Amino acid sequence: MHWLHFAWFIPVFEGFLLGVLALGLHEAGHALAALAVGVRLKGIGLNWKGLYLRREAGTPWRNLVISTAGPMTNLLLVVLWAWWPEFGLANACYMLFNVLPLPGADGERMLRCWRQVMETRAEAKPVEREDAEMKEKRRRSAG
Repeated sequence: MHWLHFAWFIPVFEGFLLGVLALGLHEAGHALAALAVGVRLKGIGLNWKGLYLRREAGTPWRNLVISTAGPMTNLLLVVLWAWWPEFGLANACYMLFNVLPLPGADGERMLRCWRQVMETRAEAKPVEREDAEMKEKRRRSAG
């Protein structure tokens, strides 16, 4: 049995642990962003895709900030590549796959929130224009 070595298991296990650490820090980024924008956290869960946060619903803008915070946390941790290449790679991979607009990924949420923010802005512009026109009419009639 001298041909059966478990030396292959060490890098696989190390990669798994680094991935779990990158995932945990990613979720911490979401949690800190939620707290920073005033969205209350309800709990943390685990499913077949990994950790996830349960939180109150926020505005589209707040949801965009929260959704972006996880991948940005991983992007910041890629800086560690120079000192810890394996951890930098784990964070780069986690960030890249999370920004893809795939169902359930942060990229999908970011895209949806961005569209909602843009729709809200488009709806607000006619009101702002009407307010400006009303102010101008009042100014003219007063003068």
